[in-house]
Order: sequence, then C-alpha cells, then structure tokens
Amino acid sequence: MSAQERTEKPTSKRREKASNDGQFAYSPQLTSALTLAVCIPTVFYYLHSASGFRAFFASVLQDVTSSDNPELILVSIIRRTGVYFLMAAAPVFAAALLATIAGNALQGLPKFSAFKLKWDRLNPVQGLSRLKTKVSWIEWLKLLVMVAAVGGLMYSTFSTYWEQLVTLPAHSLESSNSIIRSMVLHILGYVVGVVGILAVADLFIQRWNFEKSIKQTKQEVKEDMKALEGNPQIKGKIRSIQREAARRRMMSRVKDADVIVTNPTHYAVALEYKPEKMAAPRVIAKGRDFIAQRIKELGREHDIPTVENKPLARALYRSVEVEQEIPMELYKAVAEVLAYVFKVRKRS
Repeated sequence: MSAQERTEKPTSKRREKASNDGQFAYSPQLTSALTLAVCIPTVFYYLHSASGFRAFFASVLQDVTSSDNPELILVSIIRRTGVYFLMAAAPVFAAALLATIAGNALQGLPKFSAFKLKWDRLNPVQGLSRLKTKVSWIEWLKLLVMVAAVGGLMYSTFSTYWEQLVTLPAHSLESSNSIIRSMVLHILGYVVGVVGILAVADLFIQRWNFEKSIKQTKQEVKEDMKALEGNPQIKGKIRSIQREAARRRMMSRVKDADVIVTNPTHYAVALEYKPEKMAAPRVIAKGRDFIAQRIKELGREHDIPTVENKPLARALYRSVEVEQEIPMELYKAVAEVLAYVFKVRKRS
C-alpha cells in the first residue's frame, strides 16, 4: 500500500481545519424532510375548515354589491385580500422557518467560521462553472427510490379509495370533503415517511463521505502529531536548556550547605540544616561523576566539610530530590554525620 494513500483517520487538527474551511457533514434532505413534516400538519390544522374563507369572501361580495361605485373600493379589497392570505400563510411560514432552524441545529449549524468572505468566489465565471456539477449516482439512486416508493404508495392509496372516489357525486359536500381530506392525508403521510427515511439515510451517507474526504496519509498524520506535540528536536533542546538552568541554580546553592556526603568518587550530596527553620535536613545539590566532582570543588572553595559515607551518599542520591527534606529512615545516619561536622566546627 502506498504511503500517499489516504487511509488514516483524521486528527483533531485536520477536523479543526475542515471546520474552519466550512467542511462538515450536512444533509439538506434531512432539513427538507423535517420542514415538510412540520408544515403539512400546520396547514391542515389552520386550514381544515373553509368557514374563514367563506366569511371573508362573503364580506368582500357584500362590500362590492353595497357600494355605488365598486371601483373606488377596489384598492381596499386588494389590500384586505393580501392581509388575509398573509395571515393565513403566516403560521405555515413560521413553522417552516422553525423546522429549518431545528434541522440545521441538529446537524451542527450554524458554523460561522464557514461564512468567511472568499474573494475568489465572487468571480462570476467560476460561479457559472460550479453550476455544471455532475449529479452523483447516489443522488440518482435516491431520486429513483423516492419516486418508486411514492408512486407505489400513491397507487395503493388510490386503489383503496377508488370505490369512494367513484361514488363522490352521490355523497354530500361534507362527506365528499371528508373522503378527499382522508385520502390526501394518507398520501402526504406516505410522502413524509418516504422522504424522512431517505433523509436519515442521506445523513449517514453524507457523514460517511465527509469522513472519507478528510482522511489523511500516514505522513500527514505524523506531521499533525508533531505540530500538536511539538517538534522532538525543539522539545529536546528546551529540556536541555531547562536542565542546564536547574543545574546552575543547584550549583549556586552549594555554598549554603552544612556538609557534603560523598561516595567518595561517584556521588556527592550537599545537605543543609537550619534547626530554627527546617524540620529535617534538606538536599540542596546532588550529582554523579563530573557533577559530583564539581560539587566537591565548590565545597572546598566555600570551606564546606566533606564526609565520606558510601551507603548514605547513594541512598540520599537515589531517594531524595533536590530541595526536598530527607526521609525519616535516613534521620539517624544524617544526624550522626551532622553531629560529627558540628563537633569538628566547634573544636576549630
């Protein structure tokens, strides 16, 4: 398998870049299906009765017949008609708007980073070229499945209501309206069901396509991980600088030591003990080999006593960090060393 093939799952950095570029899994069919499912019940709820339209139409006719000059009230009638139909359609428009917002919110919109102004998209030539996009075979398949399913369900519905439709002239107006309304509701329910199923399927397809589109090569994953974790060479250099700074600080503390315990050649540990300030002696510097020799040199420069104690030097080096107090199990051994040092200093 080629190293350049996009077979790896995207890193968090790649996902963030895709989001900033306006790439995300989005199914317009899901939003459309949700809008359709909300608008149809809204229409039937608010327009289930024709009494409101009849009352409006009757008032218009009354105004026209009662006026001596119908042309004078034409503007008023047109205005009233417009307001009436706007009021009748307002609940449907509101339901469509809320359903669209909900459908987009369920899919993670709005993504404001996706709406950055890109000047190249203002080019009309490029805009016309984008209109020639090819319809994928998946879109054709979804369209064929929807047409076949809706067609089959409509045929089944008409077959069920055929006898009632043929005898509609023999029914009353109210009964005929009830039959037609029931048939239309069945058809619309089937349409919403088919569109909803296809929309959910389309959502999974869009997510699959999106995940496939942002896959990365092994090299890209390595580069992203380096960017996230930091370049190993730079990190190593930083750690080296930090270690050197810590070593300089440690060496500057050797002059404050009360005693230096040595191996005598491989280990050196500098101890400080101020009874009025400390509960126990503290290691203020330690090292092996070259650093141990440097600690002993600094000790000689500042007239700090050096005591050779191999087991204690190794135990202190391995179990106590710099600027930490010694553990309880080493109290006795360190106390003997400090007592010896203080005794020697007192004599001198």
